[in-house]
Amino acid sequence: MILSFVMLNPWFAAAGLAAVGIAVWMHLYQRVSGKRMTVSSLRLVPQTPQVARSRKRIQYWPLFLLRALGVLLLGLAFARPGLPGGAQDSGTGREALVLVLDRSGSMAMKSAENTSAWEDAKRHVEKRLTSMHPDSRVRLICFPLAETGTEWASPSAVRKIVKGLSPSLADGQPIDAVTAAAEALARFRSDMPESLEIVGDMQESGWEKTDTLTLPGELRVTVVQTGNPDAANRSLSLQVRGNGQLRRGAVVRRGDGAAIIVRDQNGKGGEVSKRDFTVPGEVLELPYQSAQNGWVKREVAFNDADDGLAEDNTLFDTFYVAPMIDVYLIEPNPERKTFLQTTFFLQQALRPSVGEAAEDSRFAPRVVPIAEAVAALSGAAGKDAVVVIPPMENWPSDLPATVEAFVKKGGGAVFFTGAEIEPTSYTSAWSNLLPVMPGAPLDLDRSLVLPFINETHPIWGGLDETLRYNLRRAPMKKRSALTLAEGAKVTAAYADDVPLLVQRMVGDGRTLFVNTSADRAWSDLPTNGILFVPTVHMLMSTAVASTPQALRDSPGAGIVGLPFDVRVGTEWAGARLKTGGREVSADDQGWVRGLVFDKPGLFEIESTDGRFVRPVAVNFSPGESAREFQLPTILQRKLEARRRTTGADGDPPRISLASESGFWKWIIGALLIVWMAEPLLALRTTNSKGLKA
Repeated sequence: MILSFVMLNPWFAAAGLAAVGIAVWMHLYQRVSGKRMTVSSLRLVPQTPQVARSRKRIQYWPLFLLRALGVLLLGLAFARPGLPGGAQDSGTGREALVLVLDRSGSMAMKSAENTSAWEDAKRHVEKRLTSMHPDSRVRLICFPLAETGTEWASPSAVRKIVKGLSPSLADGQPIDAVTAAAEALARFRSDMPESLEIVGDMQESGWEKTDTLTLPGELRVTVVQTGNPDAANRSLSLQVRGNGQLRRGAVVRRGDGAAIIVRDQNGKGGEVSKRDFTVPGEVLELPYQSAQNGWVKREVAFNDADDGLAEDNTLFDTFYVAPMIDVYLIEPNPERKTFLQTTFFLQQALRPSVGEAAEDSRFAPRVVPIAEAVAALSGAAGKDAVVVIPPMENWPSDLPATVEAFVKKGGGAVFFTGAEIEPTSYTSAWSNLLPVMPGAPLDLDRSLVLPFINETHPIWGGLDETLRYNLRRAPMKKRSALTLAEGAKVTAAYADDVPLLVQRMVGDGRTLFVNTSADRAWSDLPTNGILFVPTVHMLMSTAVASTPQALRDSPGAGIVGLPFDVRVGTEWAGARLKTGGREVSADDQGWVRGLVFDKPGLFEIESTDGRFVRPVAVNFSPGESAREFQLPTILQRKLEARRRTTGADGDPPRISLASESGFWKWIIGALLIVWMAEPLLALRTTNSKGLKA
C-alpha cells in the first residue's frame, strides 16, 4: 500500500528542507580557536611546520542531526501534512457537514405523543453529531437566524450550540439558509467528503426558489423531516374583505371542534365586550362596528386552545370605527316615481343592507328634493358627509354657494355628468367647485371603455381580479368632453386617456367629477349591482377627506418578525412616538414606517408624553400554522438536481485540511522535544571538546 501525503502549505515544507543547510553550515564552518600568549621574543618559539589541511568534516553528528531535524519539523508544522481522503468511510472518517436547522415557529407544534418537531429535530441532530468523527468540521446555519458563529467547528462544539437554541417567531426563509450553506461550502477548501443536511418539519412555503441554487457537484444531500405532519392543528388568520366599501373582517379558521370567542375593547382602557360564536364553516365574518366611534382592539380566540401550537390559537386585530357618512342625494325630479328618479340607482347602492349585515354599511343615504337642498345642506356639519349632484338643467341660485360652504368645512361633493348639462351656464355657476369644465357629449366606443385595472388602482383596486376584468367592459355609452381645472387630479381615465374621474381639493373638503351618468341615460353600469355597488361606495369614500375616514382603512396589523407600516394620521406628522419600549417617528404624511415586533399581541403607539395615538396588532405568521408539508424525498431530489456536474473555470483547488487530522499535534510535540534536547546536547558536546583540548 502506497501512502501519499498532501500538504496545505507545501512551500513551508520546501523552506524547512532548505533550512537544513543552515545546520550543515554551522557544523562545517568551525574554526579551531587559538590562545593568545605574551612572549619576550619570537626566537624562543619554535616554528610550526606547514602541513596540508584535510577537507572539513562534520565532527558532531548527533548534534547536527538533531538541529537538522528541528529545522525540518518546523517547516512541516507550517506545511500541515496529512493523508488525503481520510473520510471516505462516512461511519468513522472525517467529513465536512453543513447543517441547516429549521427553528421557525411551526417547529413548536406538538404531536399526539406530546413531543414537538423541535424536540425531534434536536434529538436527531444530537445523534448525527455524536456519530461523526471528532476531527470532522460542521457549519451550523439556522432559519430564522441564530447566533451560531460564522466558522466551521467540531461536532462537539456544534452540539453545545444546538442545546441552547429554541424555536423563534422571527422571519426566516429556508431558501436563504440553503443559499448561505452553498456559499459556505464553496469557501471551504477541503478534500473531505461534503454533506448538506436539512432538518425541519418541511413546511411547503419558502422553498419556491430552489432553482436559483448552485451546489457542489459531489455534495451529499439529506433531508430529514421531524415532527408529525399529520398532527391536527387549529388556527386563526385574518382577511379583510373590501376596501372602503362593505368592509367585513373575515376570520379564517382551520381545524374542527372549538367555538370562537371575540373580545372587543374601545379606546385605550374602554369596556371589553365579549361574544361567543359557533362557526359552521371555515370563515367567520365579523362586521367592523362598535358602540362608539374610535379605535377598537379585537381579540379572537378558540375557547379551548389546547392543540399543538398555542401561538396561532389567538388572532389580534385593530380598526377604526369612523362616523357614518351622511350622503345627501339631490334629486332634480322628485315628482317622478322612485324607480324613475335620477338618484334611484345611487339610493339602492348606498342603502344599508337588510338583516344581520345591516350594520356593515357606513353610509346613511338621504334623498333631498332640489327645492329643499339649500336648507338641508345649510344645517349639515360638513365633515363625514357627501353631497351628490346629478346633472341638472335648473337649480336654486344659492345652491352652488351653499355646496361650496359645505365642502370648505370638510365635506365632499360628487358631480355626475349627463345630457341635462348645458356647458356654459353649468360651468359658470359651479366653477368654484368643479375640478373640470364639461363640454359637449361624446359617444363612447365600447372598445375604449377602461384600460387594465390592477390591485393598486385608487378606486377599483380593492375588487378581485374577475370584477376588475369585467369592469373594463362596463356598458358605458356616452361621456363629456372635459377641460381640467387648475389643481385638479385625474384619478381614473378611459382607455383613450379621456378622464373618467377627476378630483380637486376645495378648502378642507374634496370634490369629484364622474364622467358618466348616475342613471341609465349614458350608462348601463347601474344595472350591474356587482360592479356598481362597490364603485359607488368607493366614490363616496374617496370624496370624504376627514382623518377618521382615512384611518378607517389604514393598516394596523402586522406579522411577527416582518416590518410593516402603520398610519397614525397627519396630525402626528413628524412627531416622535413610542411603542414596544422603543422610540419611533412619523413621517410627513403621518405614517410610522418599518415597525417590527418579536411576539404576537396588541400594542399601543403613544406620544412621548404618554398620549394614546393608536393600537397595533401583531400576529403569528399564517404560513407557519398552515401545516402544508412537502415530502422530504421530493425536496431532496430538487436539491440534488442543483448540483454542478462539472467544476466551473476558476474554481479553487480541492486541497486537504489534513492538519485537522492530528498530524500537526505530533509534529509540534516532536519539535518541542528537539528544542529541549538541543541545548543539552550542545553543552555536552562543548564540554567534551574542552576536555579533549
